[in-house]
Amino acid sequence: MSLTVDDDRSPLSRDADGVAGALGSTAQGTESYEAYRTISAASVVSCGLAVLSLVSLLNFWTLKAIPVLGMVLGIIALRRIAKAPHELSGRNAAISGVVVSAVLLVAGSALAWYDYATELPDGYVRINYELLKPAEDRPDAPPAAAAALNGQRVFIKGYMFPTAHDKVTKFVLCRDNGDCCFGGQPPKSDMIFIELQEPLQTEFSTKIRRVAGTLRIAGARSAEIENEILYRLEADYIR
Repeated sequence: MSLTVDDDRSPLSRDADGVAGALGSTAQGTESYEAYRTISAASVVSCGLAVLSLVSLLNFWTLKAIPVLGMVLGIIALRRIAKAPHELSGRNAAISGVVVSAVLLVAGSALAWYDYATELPDGYVRINYELLKPAEDRPDAPPAAAAALNGQRVFIKGYMFPTAHDKVTKFVLCRDNGDCCFGGQPPKSDMIFIELQEPLQTEFSTKIRRVAGTLRIAGARSAEIENEILYRLEADYIR
C-alpha cells in the first residue's frame, strides 16, 4: 500500500523553492572553488632542500649552501603566502623547510668547527698552500715564509695524487682534488712529496688526507708528476 502526500503549496511556491535550492548548490560549489589554493612552489622546494641538507653534516663547507638555500626559499614562500593567503597554501611546509634547514646548518657547522679545532696534532704548526706559493718573479724558489718553516713540524691537508692502492709509503699530496683525480699537473706550490716514516703505511683514497711531519725545502720528483716538487714532508702522522 502506498501513501501519497499532497503538496498544498502553490505552483509558484514550489518553483521558488526549486530556484532557491539550485542557487544554494551553486553557492556551495562556488565556495569550494574559492577554497582551493595553489601550493607555493617555493615551499615545496624548501622542504626538498631541507631533506637534502642532511649532506651538510659532511665536512665540506660548500655543502652548507644547501640548507642556506632551503631557509631562503622557505622565507620567500612564507612572505608570498602572507601576501596572498586566499591564493597560496603551503605555510606549514615552508615553516618545516626553514626549521629543518636551520637545524642541519647549525649542526653541520658545529661538526665542521669541532673537526677543525681537534684535527691538529700536538706539537705541529698548521700551514696552507698559500703560504708555500712562490713570488711571481721567482716561480722556482720558495717564499721567505716557507723557507722559515724548513725543518719545522707542520700539519697540512690535501688529496693524494693517484698512485699504488695499498701499502703506500710515498705519494704526492695536492691542494686540489681536481688536479689529482683528473690527471692535471698541479703548480709546484700546490704539491708536497710525502715520505711516510716507518712503520707508517697508507692506502690510496680520494678523500681529503691530513698529514703531519717535518717539512723539508728540497727538490723532489715523482713518477706520477712531470714538474719538480719544491717541498718534501717526512710524515709521522697521517689520517
